[in-house]
Amino acid sequence: MVELTATRLIGVDELGTASVAVVATAHGDLAVGLSEGKPFALSNRCRHLFAALGNGRVAEDGCLECPWHGARYDVNTGKMTRGPQGAFRPLAGVVKGTAGAVALARYPVELRDGAIWLVG
Repeated sequence: MVELTATRLIGVDELGTASVAVVATAHGDLAVGLSEGKPFALSNRCRHLFAALGNGRVAEDGCLECPWHGARYDVNTGKMTRGPQGAFRPLAGVVKGTAGAVALARYPVELRDGAIWLVG
């Protein structure tokens, strides 16, 4: 039997109203948070202009939203669901189709003892 190791990443009470934070790990900085009560950990860089996604927020639709231009990512798949907004909105579909074509890396996490843990 192989025993899995686990590393505590962050306490749920440390996430604040954004429901996400940047956490330094052996895999580099990750965007770690809660969406619809479930924990997630994704690579921390937006595919658009490389903003730190952990400085963004979990939006009302459960997606992780980039703090710079509002691109959104599905926390379950890592795929961009909405391209950048604001001045970039006319290009949102192009960005979603090109920069967003490669999903964010996902890392296995679980919720226990009031914290999010990296497992595996």
